[in-house]
Amino acid sequence: MKKSLRWLWIPLAASGLLLGLVVGINAFDEPLNAQAAALGEPRAPAVSASQNGYLAVIGMGAADGADATAYAKAWLAEARMAAQENRPEKPIEAKRAERPALCDASQMSCLAATQDKADAARVQLARYSEDLARYEKLIAYNAYEEILDYRFNLESQFPRYTPMAAAQRAWLVRAALVVQAGNIDEALLAVERDIAFQRVMLVGSRTLIGRMVAAANYTRDLAFVADLLQTSLADLKPFAPRLTAMLKPIEPVALNMDTLIDTEFGVMKQLLKNPAAASSAGQASLQESLGVRFFYQRNATINAAHVFYRQTQALLRKPPAALTQESAADGAVLESMKLRDYVENPVGKMLLRVGVPSFVSYALRLHDLDALNRLLGLGAEIIAADVEMDGIADFVAKSGTQFFDPYSGKPMAWDATSRQLSFKVSEAMAKRKLFNLENGRVFLRM
Repeated sequence: MKKSLRWLWIPLAASGLLLGLVVGINAFDEPLNAQAAALGEPRAPAVSASQNGYLAVIGMGAADGADATAYAKAWLAEARMAAQENRPEKPIEAKRAERPALCDASQMSCLAATQDKADAARVQLARYSEDLARYEKLIAYNAYEEILDYRFNLESQFPRYTPMAAAQRAWLVRAALVVQAGNIDEALLAVERDIAFQRVMLVGSRTLIGRMVAAANYTRDLAFVADLLQTSLADLKPFAPRLTAMLKPIEPVALNMDTLIDTEFGVMKQLLKNPAAASSAGQASLQESLGVRFFYQRNATINAAHVFYRQTQALLRKPPAALTQESAADGAVLESMKLRDYVENPVGKMLLRVGVPSFVSYALRLHDLDALNRLLGLGAEIIAADVEMDGIADFVAKSGTQFFDPYSGKPMAWDATSRQLSFKVSEAMAKRKLFNLENGRVFLRM
């Protein structure tokens, strides 16, 4: 019995030596990459506060009857103070009465929805009077930049974008009522102004959610334009030059995600500096604390994350056709764990594989938006050139590359039988409920 117990010390001693070796290996971290250290850090906005539409976006969430500008300043001041004091932000009280649900132009024809229910729509819009007043001030801005001059982390709050989206729906429903009253000119002006701001917001967004909100808003505008083109084609012909100007190509910088990925890396970097203390709302368990203390190399993990996010930026610059293939493979960049990974910085390597998402689907949303803008731009060109129905196929085939389907790299598809111009959207968009989406293709009926 004593001999048996004596033999037990051998595997225990070996395990202890092995554990000590692993702890020893992880006790020596590597230097922090200078680019990784600088990337994603707070910086002062280039746009002055008085000209920045970002504050007006924040102000859309202010309480009924409140000063929207004062609310936005208080919201931003609290965000900065919370970051400085390393604590969760305290929500600024904003009591808002419930608004009625309005037609969403991205999902249905608001022109059809208001055709026989104009009086009911006006009653609903009356509940949005303050939102519409705020929204009109918002879209008057011609500059936009999300303010991230404080440390932005996983607990940082985003502006409340829902009131903005609801106000935009109200804005387009009001435009639909204007169309029903026979004033195409005024309705076009409303959409022109909104599209102009959404373009500014697309370019000025520095966070992934901000860019996606702008893309969703822009999609809603384009769906409304498609609705107009399909129901009021004859009335729109005199306005063809305005339509082509309104639907000019989206700037490449609005489709580039480098800035957004930089911000995402900055957020991840704050987590990786001390994973055990990442959430001030809770306390790390003993196992988590010990894991970070003995099996985690902070600098090595941040450096590896930096490499991954750089690879992601390069991946997202690929043409949309190539990105659809990456999407099918989940856009994976990080390899699976190997034996060495469980010895050297195991906690860091597990964190990267669990905590870093794929961004491919977000890039494809932007390409879907670009394709829709191209589709409607081509439709506007057809109207401007006064092309007869039997000449559309030839016109489309000879159209400029700025009107090509970005997924195929070829002219948009034209079906003379259904009189539809169309393109095939990404798989993610094909699953959504969208206006003029059928069998995975978004179309414009001429």
